[in-house]
Amino acid sequence: MNAIFIVLQTNMKHLLTLMACLWAGILSAGVINYQADDATIFPNPERGFTDQLGGEVPLTDSKPNVVKREEDWYWDIEDENYDERKNQSIVMLMYYLKNYRTKDLSDKLLQGFNEDMQILRNHGFKCVLRFAYDWSSGNDASLQWVQRHAAQLKPYLAANADVIYVMEAGFVGQWGEWYYSSNFVNETQKMNNNRKAVLTAVLDACPADRFVLTRYPLIKIGYMGDENTLTPAQAHDGSTRARIGHHNDAFLNAWGNDGTYGRDGDGPDNDPVLRRYVSTETLYVPNGGETNVESNSLANVVAQHDTTIAELSRFHWSFCGSEYAQAVTNKWRNNGTFAEMEKRLGYRFQLKQGTYPAQAAKGGTMPIQITLVNKGFAPMYNYRPVYLVLKNAQHTYSVQLQADPRKWTAEAGTITINEAPVLPATIAEGTYQMYLHLPDAYESLASDPRYAVRFANQNVWDQNTGMNDLGVSVEVVAGGQQAITNQQAEVKPQKQFRDGRVMIVRGDKTYSVLGVEE
Repeated sequence: MNAIFIVLQTNMKHLLTLMACLWAGILSAGVINYQADDATIFPNPERGFTDQLGGEVPLTDSKPNVVKREEDWYWDIEDENYDERKNQSIVMLMYYLKNYRTKDLSDKLLQGFNEDMQILRNHGFKCVLRFAYDWSSGNDASLQWVQRHAAQLKPYLAANADVIYVMEAGFVGQWGEWYYSSNFVNETQKMNNNRKAVLTAVLDACPADRFVLTRYPLIKIGYMGDENTLTPAQAHDGSTRARIGHHNDAFLNAWGNDGTYGRDGDGPDNDPVLRRYVSTETLYVPNGGETNVESNSLANVVAQHDTTIAELSRFHWSFCGSEYAQAVTNKWRNNGTFAEMEKRLGYRFQLKQGTYPAQAAKGGTMPIQITLVNKGFAPMYNYRPVYLVLKNAQHTYSVQLQADPRKWTAEAGTITINEAPVLPATIAEGTYQMYLHLPDAYESLASDPRYAVRFANQNVWDQNTGMNDLGVSVEVVAGGQQAITNQQAEVKPQKQFRDGRVMIVRGDKTYSVLGVEE
């Protein structure tokens, strides 16, 4: 472990000790440059590839689960797809309510949902969640039954918000994708009063700190009554506009992604205005989905590496289906796109440099500066705290920073955390290693390292604690002592003379050190 030695200008013995540490490469405070890891594929919460569980199977009272009935194979290390799945952290869940179109959801079904959510916790996963009535046609339920079912689900969604990444609007139309529908006007993206009432019911049922994603941008536009995009001031303010995101289940397909960016009637099939709308919106609300290109000839054109990466980046994709449609997903596997997506879907935070003090006083401030970048396609969307952790063999202290990782976008370039957190007055004196910790915001998951954020750097991740080792230690001293600042802690050999003396500049003091004690 690196250690900084505090030197006095009048004490040559201490200076020699300092120089010995410098020559040995031992330095624990000052400026640290972090090594990037651009090669390793690893899971991080609330981002990445997804597989769909649930299939095209309707739920019944005797078979009320989706996850439970597929748990054995999905997390089986012997499964042929496990090498990819071990790098995933979210799963797409489809709950088909075909057998409940005209009746209440049963207690057995609702308890089955609870069981499924607990299985996700057991495996360190979250879900992209959707409810629908049918997969083979648009035979959905009436508005009254949709509202009733959403109200029944509300307390169960609230109880399991910790393992819900996002909720898709669902309920309307074939697959819950709001197009082919027997009850809400067929083959249209246009909003009407009944469709608005469904979205209102879903927004009410979904926990207030979770996003509801709509299949077409025109759904949000119609619901809000304008084409205004979110602004930084509106983002994450809890308003309806700030809670509605987007999903695209026809990624890369023709005709504006199968109408995703089209307008009904005589409007354009691939409206650049709608594309700009989603591109801007998704700086603040999630976007994801799947491709549905089943034509190999079309896949050969649209699934090229550069085309795919450009689209994912522009529209800030945080999750994507890994299997359907295989004409595209297999091409991605063969041309290197899939591996890049495994790393870059959602966020991929990477530390660049840190400046830290050698000492900090109990109850005093500890100035730090950390720079980082986001090499992913998207920011983080759900709230997550950031802690500076001081840890040694006897004690661990966490101090929350003001930094908000939802603002760490790829577009921001170099991001700077420049803060002076206050140490607890009760912290024990001693030397502590420093860590950066981004745990889940929910207490139920906060201590689980599988739900903590890993940075894309070499030799920083501690899988046992879910913390990122900043590679530096700090000495905590009594409150009455003068702590050494990060500027003073920066120690550099500036010049070496022929007789072996080395000039060192530290803060505003200059030292000349000879290799023998004088």
